[in-house]
Amino acid sequence: MPNARKVVTRSPHRRVGFVACPWFQSHPVEYESLLERDFIQLALLEHTLTSITHQPFVIDLGDLGRYTPDFLLTGMQSTIVVEVKPSEFCFNARNGPRLIKAAQVLKDKNYRFLVATEKVIREDDRHERAAILLRHARSHIPSDISGKIVKMAANFQSGITISSLAALAEVPTSVVLALIGRRLLRITRSLRCSNETVVYSPGVNRGRL
Repeated sequence: MPNARKVVTRSPHRRVGFVACPWFQSHPVEYESLLERDFIQLALLEHTLTSITHQPFVIDLGDLGRYTPDFLLTGMQSTIVVEVKPSEFCFNARNGPRLIKAAQVLKDKNYRFLVATEKVIREDDRHERAAILLRHARSHIPSDISGKIVKMAANFQSGITISSLAALAEVPTSVVLALIGRRLLRITRSLRCSNETVVYSPGVNRGRL
């Protein structure tokens, strides 16, 4: 499949930009809508992912034309192609047949295909909590400090609260939040954070984020 087009320039009709995530991958992830941005921020907290690519390739849909998916998520367990689209536009007369055909083509190429709408991406305002964690993740933390905190957390198989871990490591709670944002520590899928939120070592299986 050929490479996709470059992200479009700014216009009054859409919001485009980049999500920088140097702890995750060397290049930022592009987006063309606020819904795409919110999806990226959630994906960056998924512990099984190894890379996120925006508009990875173009697919020939035959009589239905050409289709460029929004994202390719490469993970340790699977590779997923994702279309991010408001629910009202997903299965209308134009998009419905194209997405169904795209799913068939991608299945033949051994890709999983996912359509992500605002009903999933913005469920229970998880995207807002993800954005907060990623803001913390961009803080500068010396590698020796982060390594020490991660090792401390690994000693608690049943988890340890954010405030207790911060006190044990003698750092502000914001440092622990930064390590959650960088996926060096993990919390439950809700992404709810308070001083009493329990954090776990990444190796502890507490359910997919």
